[in-house]
Amino acid sequence: MTTNVFLAEGRLLVRIEGRLILDECEPLKKAVQAALSPAVSTVLVDLSKTEFIDSAGLGTLVGIKIKCNQIKARMTLVSPSVAVEEVLAISKLHEIFEVATGEEAKKLVGSLASEENLIRTLGPGTPAGTAPSVQPAENLRIEEPPPRAKDPKIYERIDELCRNAAEALRRGNYEESIRYYGEAIELDGEYLPARNNLAVVYEKRPEWRQKATDQWEIVLRLSDRMNDVKHKERAEKHLQALRG
Repeated sequence: MTTNVFLAEGRLLVRIEGRLILDECEPLKKAVQAALSPAVSTVLVDLSKTEFIDSAGLGTLVGIKIKCNQIKARMTLVSPSVAVEEVLAISKLHEIFEVATGEEAKKLVGSLASEENLIRTLGPGTPAGTAPSVQPAENLRIEEPPPRAKDPKIYERIDELCRNAAEALRRGNYEESIRYYGEAIELDGEYLPARNNLAVVYEKRPEWRQKATDQWEIVLRLSDRMNDVKHKERAEKHLQALRG
């Protein structure tokens, strides 16, 4: 797998070519995390040339999304290949990602994928755990992340729980997925991605309809208070469908 990472004016583009499998996940995750900062507002993951993705690759994408949510950056999957689209559909994870294709994708990427914006290339056979060396664009102002109310280790645990939940969901083990998301919510009851995804899992079975409604109502209240438009609109859409 070859991955190029581009950064300019608060926009980060990750272009993945080849097979996104277990052995490739750690260096990819480290490269993206090194490039992320509170100054990044948009993260684009170009999957147009990704030939295959396994459960570890899916977990990595979910982990990147969680990191984006933590710094309030918008993440979009750009032009997923047919192979990736099929895996996203089977795992039901297409419901938690924003996806752009066609002209919308071209507009989003624009001139970002240029040599002057290239900050990192991971070639085939990059050793797992390789520490990326990232130099941000000169015009990018890097700010220190705001202090968290809780120990950062808590959020590392939340990331792990959400990855486990996504993997359980991919396997069709809804009860296990619910348990993992529930544990994440116990650590931070205001963590919207976990509540959002838990509500999606509850929608999988008719007998959980009320639980799904309850979770979406919580998401709606929290997102309204936090001024999180994306989660608010998503909650309103799902509540309308559940009540309709």
